[in-house]
Amino acid sequence: MYKIIGNSSAKIKVFMITALMISTICFSKEVSDGIYKGIYFCAEILVPSIFPFMVVSALTAKSELSFSGRIIGKIFRSVFGLSEKTAVAVLIGVFGGYPVGARAIGTLYKEKAISEKEAVIAAYTAVGAGPGFLITFIGIKLLHSFEAGIVLLISQFLSVIIIAIINRIIFGKENYISDKEYKRPRKAKNIFIESVSCAVYATIEMCAMVCVFSAFSSVIEKYFGNHKLIYILLEVTKACLKLSENSNLLFIAFAVGFGGICVHFQIFQALGNIRINKLLFFLYRIIQGLITAFFTYILTKLFNITIPVFSNTKGNFPLGLSSSVLGSTLLIITGFCFLYSIHNNKLED
Repeated sequence: MYKIIGNSSAKIKVFMITALMISTICFSKEVSDGIYKGIYFCAEILVPSIFPFMVVSALTAKSELSFSGRIIGKIFRSVFGLSEKTAVAVLIGVFGGYPVGARAIGTLYKEKAISEKEAVIAAYTAVGAGPGFLITFIGIKLLHSFEAGIVLLISQFLSVIIIAIINRIIFGKENYISDKEYKRPRKAKNIFIESVSCAVYATIEMCAMVCVFSAFSSVIEKYFGNHKLIYILLEVTKACLKLSENSNLLFIAFAVGFGGICVHFQIFQALGNIRINKLLFFLYRIIQGLITAFFTYILTKLFNITIPVFSNTKGNFPLGLSSSVLGSTLLIITGFCFLYSIHNNKLED
C-alpha cells in the first residue's frame, strides 16, 4: 500500500481512474447518449466499411501474400526501404481504414514475417481513412459532393507517400528481413477461419474504443461546448460531422489526416507488442494532416471544385440507413456465434 502511495505514476493512475468514475456518475446522461451515438455509428458506418478489410488484412498477413518480384514490391524496397510484405499492409491501411493497416502490421510482426524496426516504420506510415469513409460518408453523405471525397482520397494517398519518403530519410534503407533471415511460422489448419476470427475480435475492440471516446466527447461538451478543435483532437467522425456544417473542406482534410486520439488508440491496440514512440507518432499525424490539407487545397483549386455551404447534420449522426444498422447488428451477432463455435471446437480437440 505504501509503495503505491509513494509511486507518482501510480498516484496519477489512481487519480485518473477516480476522476473517470466520478465523471461517469455525475454525467451519466451524457455518457449514455455518447455511447448510444457511438453504437449507432459503429453499426451504420464502421462495421460495414471496416470489417471486410479486417478479414482481408488478416488473410493477407497469414497467407504470406506479397508483391515479391513485381513492380510495386521493387518500388517499396528501393524508394521506401520496406519489404513487399509490408507493402501489402501499407496499401491495405490506406484503402481499408485507420486500424486495418495496423492490424495487418501487427499480424505480420507476430508471424515473424517482418522485423520490429520495419513494423515501427510501417506503423508510422500505414494510416488512412479508406474510400468508404472519405467518399461515401464525408463526400456524398455530409458534403453532397462525390468530387470532394475523391479529392480527400487522393490527398490522403499523397500524404502517405510523403510520410513514407520522410521515414526513408530518417531511418535509412533496407529495414526489412531478407528472405534468408525469414523464419516461416507454423501454418494454421484453416487460415480463413483464423483470419475471420481475428477480424471479429479486432472489430469488436475497435467499436468498444469508439463508444468510449463518444461518451468522453459528450462529457467534454458539458465543459467546453461544441468546439470543433476538441472534436478534431479526440474523434475524427464527430469532427467531420461538425466541420461539414460549414463545408470547411480544408479543416476536414486536416482532421482526416490527423485521425484523432480515438483512432490513435485503436492503432496502438492493433499493433500489439510493437513498441513505437507515441509522441513521434502524434507528430507524424499532425504532419500528415497538414500535408493532406495542402494537397486538398491544391486539387480543389486545380479542378475548380466547390462545396455547397449549408448545414445538413446539426451535429447528429446520420441515421438514415436503417438497413445498414440491421445488417451490422446481425453481422456482430454472427461474429459472436462464430467465436463461440471455434471455442467449443478447441475444447473438443
